[in-house]
Amino acid sequence: MEMARALYEMKGDDGKRRYTVQQIADRLGVSRATIYRHLDPDKTVSA
Repeated sequence: MEMARALYEMKGDDGKRRYTVQQIADRLGVSRATIYRHLDPDKTVSA
């Protein structure tokens, strides 16, 4: 999950996030919900 967080926090030249949660999930072979769950464990995810 360290890699997921690092990818999520990366910014592009325009100052926006470089990768979407979907792109991170695809790269790591997990679902978007898994990424969200691990990025903010205090927040519930609804599908």
